Amino acid sequence: MDIIWTHAARDDLLELRAYLKMHQSAAFVKKVIEHIRDEVESLKDWPSKGVHVRELEELQLDQYRELLAGQQRIIFERAGDAFYIHIVCHTGRDLESLLRRRLLAA
Repeated sequence: MDIIWTHAARDDLLELRAYLKMHQSAAFVKKVIEHIRDEVESLKDWPSKGVHVRELEELQLDQYRELLAGQQRIIFERAGDAFYIHIVCHTGRDLESLLRRRLLAA
């Protein structure tokens, strides 16, 4: 199984790192980023992991699932033998508008 980070998801991770660096210790930042990456890598061993994204249930977009890594939501899609990581965002963020901009506009 391949894991493919979209440009947007990579940007999310860079923005999260930059934000955390302003407010947290370097050790905490490293721990958060590693937790996210470990959670994503776990898909290789557990491909059915994750839950459906509740904001997309009405639209019946079952190919999108999510993982939680601490307070971060990781939105991904399984397509064949690959997982596409689309979004990494804080659980408190308005995911519905972010999904509209990222996934439904494409």
